[in-house]
Amino acid sequence: MSTTKKRAFFERASDLLIALIGLNRPIRLYRAFLARINCIKRVRVNGTDISFDANDELHLLRAIWLDKKEPETLEWIDGFGQGDVFYDVGANVGVFSLYASLHRGCDVFAFEPEAKNYSCLNKNIFLNRLGRRVKALNVGLHDATSIEFLQLHDLASGAALHSVGEAIDWRGERFEAKFEQAVLAFRLDEMIELFRMPQPIHMKIDVDGNELKVIRGAARTLSDSRFRSLQIELKEGDRDLIQAIESCGLILFRSTRAALQGEHRDCLNAVFTRA
Repeated sequence: MSTTKKRAFFERASDLLIALIGLNRPIRLYRAFLARINCIKRVRVNGTDISFDANDELHLLRAIWLDKKEPETLEWIDGFGQGDVFYDVGANVGVFSLYASLHRGCDVFAFEPEAKNYSCLNKNIFLNRLGRRVKALNVGLHDATSIEFLQLHDLASGAALHSVGEAIDWRGERFEAKFEQAVLAFRLDEMIELFRMPQPIHMKIDVDGNELKVIRGAARTLSDSRFRSLQIELKEGDRDLIQAIESCGLILFRSTRAALQGEHRDCLNAVFTRA
């Protein structure tokens, strides 16, 4: 039985048990018990201690995998200057936002449109006392400023593979969305001008298929001479995306496969730097 089927079976069995014993009713004792549950996972990465909300399976796994899933991303962040402005686009629950802020003292803007992930991201910011250094923004970046729908691939908190606009995954294939969440979408160039946001020095883009739209909406920002490096997920041979990045004056510095990619074996973490 696959992991997805096992999870679905467990969720159905749990829902049935909860209904049978009445835990889906507003019982004061039960609500008091739930209010006391606050699972926190603390990890130490390269000498830096980071705390994570661990009340959901994926939250815990993201904390445990921080230094194992994408060591090349940590190495890239280790090269940032103290206090550099870092934009984390598709921040999820914030593992790299927290690391950049705590380990390198970066001023971080974390973009995460999915509601559950955004809630956990803010809790992780709170747990690490980073309320002023990591600014979480519940918006999606796009090639147009508009109200869009975020197509949810999975309803679990901490899940990924969602898509702003059309329900098309990172392979370019359509999927059936579990839910369409309304979301504010911005061209990054317009957002920076409208809200007078600081020019980023570094940017990470992990948006599971919407990369080209994000790049097109951020062309002026990426072309700024102050911008130094971009890490982005791309498929092998994705010439349109690579050419859009290179047109901003950036060149490919390195590309690596993440250590725990699973089914995403033809997906690379690529770093582009100022030419």
